[in-house]
Amino acid sequence: MVTKVLYAGDSSGLMTWYYESPFLIDFKEFKYYDVGKPLTKALEQAGDIKVVRMMNWDAYEHFPSTAEELKEYDVVILSDIEAEILLLHPIFYHPEEWKGIVKIPNRVKELVKWIKEGGGLIFAGSWVTFVGRYGRGLWWRTPLGEVLPVRLKVELIDDRVECPEGAYVKALKPEHPVMERIPWEECPPLLGYNEVEATNKGEILATISPEGEERKDPFIVIGEYHKGRVLAFTSDPVPHWGSTSLDGSTIQGSGNRQ
Repeated sequence: MVTKVLYAGDSSGLMTWYYESPFLIDFKEFKYYDVGKPLTKALEQAGDIKVVRMMNWDAYEHFPSTAEELKEYDVVILSDIEAEILLLHPIFYHPEEWKGIVKIPNRVKELVKWIKEGGGLIFAGSWVTFVGRYGRGLWWRTPLGEVLPVRLKVELIDDRVECPEGAYVKALKPEHPVMERIPWEECPPLLGYNEVEATNKGEILATISPEGEERKDPFIVIGEYHKGRVLAFTSDPVPHWGSTSLDGSTIQGSGNRQ
């Protein structure tokens, strides 16, 4: 049986400007990059998994508008994608498609409905998931915040924990079906994560700690929401927090794993 995954987010862009003089400044090009390629490749190599990939620009245009449309998928992965991508629907810019009173689909509420009816969500961290950079994720102001198996720490305003020195993962339940067959003792240091609070809604499978610090923050937390299941992964499954060196080997930290 093939598991169909909708993976949205994890994209970046590069804009190039050309400065020849104070009076000659030209915009030359814009390129966007699929930084989620490593995760997509890993999923597709894992076995009977088919990934439908949507970068942020694609998700804004094409993310399913209803829970019924989402039933095409078994799992949705949201990673480094702000809530506005789903809340601001592109139909707004096409008034010829409006039918009477303007009512725009709330794709976050439809996602929650899909999870409630049996869908599976993986919610992964970065600068605009969870609370995010200066609160820009906005997920805490949506119904999805109540679905996650952790509490979003809105009071922090910015929940990022940047760890250029490395943050280390400790598997608490390595025999759990979500965790098994993964060599956690070889897990490289990560460069950051989103700080969340454990609640009685979730089961913590792994923690993460900045090098040299005693704190042990939630790293992988699972939970249920009615008939559905949700997994919170508080770091980034791709660069930059999940970076590797240019030759493909993992970054080696200077400290010991916690």
